[in-house]
Amino acid sequence: MIFMLSVNPAFAQRSTNHELSRAALLYENHCNLCHTQQIHWRDKKIASNWKGLIAQVEFWQHASGLEWTKADIKEVSRYLNARFYHYP
Repeated sequence: MIFMLSVNPAFAQRSTNHELSRAALLYENHCNLCHTQQIHWRDKKIASNWKGLIAQVEFWQHASGLEWTKADIKEVSRYLNARFYHYP
């Protein structure tokens, strides 16, 4: 896999796009009912950094009984960060 990524950067981009698409679907299907875009734009965001964002995604998926994997939590966090937060 690493060889494929180093030889073909487009493959790496497709993989990342797939993860973001999956994360977008998870978010849209399970979180968007309560979390409109406005919640991410408000001044008093609970997540103030990358670790905090992951912690919030993990907390709320657990509170909702979703039983996401660690990979799902990280993908959704990455999606939210790319779309709204832009934490390093």
